[in-house]
Amino acid sequence: MSRGALDTIGDARRGLAVTIRMRATLARHARCLGILAASTMALTAEAQGVRITGFSSLEYYELQPVAEDSVPVSQTIGSSTIRDSPAGPVSCGEAQSECYYFKSLDRQHTLPLIQDIEATGWGLGTGISAYVHVRARGSLGGVNDLYPRENDHFDALAAYLELARSAFVARAGRQWLTSQLGLNNFDGASVDYRAGDRFSFLGYGGWSLIQGLSEPPTSSALAAADLLPPDSRGVLLGVVARYRSASGNAFSAEYQREIRTDRAGLYSERVALDGSGRLGATRLDGELQADLATGALNELSLRASHSLPFTLSGTIEGRHYTPFFPLWTIWGVFSPVGYNEARGEVRWSSIAHGLSLSADGSYRMYEDTHTGLTFLPLRDDGWHVGSTASWRPRATWLVTGAYGRDIGFGASQSSGSAALHWTPSDRGFVGVTGTAFQNIYEFSVGSGTVTGIIFDAGLRLTPDLRIAGDGAIYQHVGRDMPRVVNWSQRRASLRLEWTLGSEPGFRSGHGLAR
Repeated sequence: MSRGALDTIGDARRGLAVTIRMRATLARHARCLGILAASTMALTAEAQGVRITGFSSLEYYELQPVAEDSVPVSQTIGSSTIRDSPAGPVSCGEAQSECYYFKSLDRQHTLPLIQDIEATGWGLGTGISAYVHVRARGSLGGVNDLYPRENDHFDALAAYLELARSAFVARAGRQWLTSQLGLNNFDGASVDYRAGDRFSFLGYGGWSLIQGLSEPPTSSALAAADLLPPDSRGVLLGVVARYRSASGNAFSAEYQREIRTDRAGLYSERVALDGSGRLGATRLDGELQADLATGALNELSLRASHSLPFTLSGTIEGRHYTPFFPLWTIWGVFSPVGYNEARGEVRWSSIAHGLSLSADGSYRMYEDTHTGLTFLPLRDDGWHVGSTASWRPRATWLVTGAYGRDIGFGASQSSGSAALHWTPSDRGFVGVTGTAFQNIYEFSVGSGTVTGIIFDAGLRLTPDLRIAGDGAIYQHVGRDMPRVVNWSQRRASLRLEWTLGSEPGFRSGHGLAR
């Protein structure tokens, strides 16, 4: 039997296997929906209410992995570290018989299936409600390792009880909250207390979780990405004080501390301040973040926005930034340097013509790295320029475009895009986007440009059922780099959004499961 016939049989078998898995997965989803609907009706019969929202997503990604390869020195041209060869530029070390480069392997793909379910229940008592957000992951074929955490089949992102009163809101369970210090995931309790119309105070604490993953820092999810993960869970404690004046000025302060559960060490200790207000016709916004454990000033910024003549508005900003790393990670040992940045932006819009334009630019000065050679100093500055435009010729049409270029220490980036979207009604839309970008990473030799086209569409089938999808093709064109490296790929996704139940106090003639 020929090789082509064998490949055809193999493709057919793989397609059949994917179809069987898809049917089994859809059957499980149908059973879950039935259980959820039955639970909703049961709770409603007891004068309670439940609203369940689901996001079912099927993705498709392609990728060509890269592996190291070599050619003999005798096949290269030149005498420097970087030389030309039949494979393109290669790296040659001293007293080595081989020169090395990277090449693309065979194209691979993956088909991850993701199911998010959010459920809110109320009527458990006066001011008592419950919220749950869970995520299930699976695969319908391909290489599982291509999609992050595809083999992690279940996550509880949030699960808490809430007690709401006129003066405070208390939560207990797995939760996350955003503040000046970023996203905080933890298993514990929080109390948000309002002291009149001007002051409010938030206190929170519990066992800390990895930001965005909702898993303990000692879990395998972090161990797979960090060589020295913490060996003990952390206890997170924080307090936030807020003030808002009658004129709209607002100020807040936050203190946060994370320690080991055995109290043998400190993971982090941070403080943040921010405020916003008006000085005449100018709006001022300021922010400060400091790492008390290391003494580093992570963020210090002041931004001023003002309306200008001819329907113009402008913003200027001064900023200092230094990366933050908790004490348990090794990355802080490398003493990452920060930078000082000045930024400006100008915006113009015309409601009559449905047109808006903006342009921005910034300049950065990096702190001394105490590295490099005296006769060949490393670059210590960088800059960015960008612009955006949008035009709505009719109520149903929208045209947008953007361009940006960023030059920094050891790397640069430039990108541009243009998009056209048509929304004939609130039931659906159709759009197409063209994009091109170029990334030159730290001290890499050679460059390449990626061009792509993306199609997307959405349709609301019923008030509580919506389907959306997109497909993209990216084509990589290399220049001055190994000709065997290819980053071209295709992507696609199909998303189903559905709802069971109704909003509190809303009655529908269509029933609870619409």
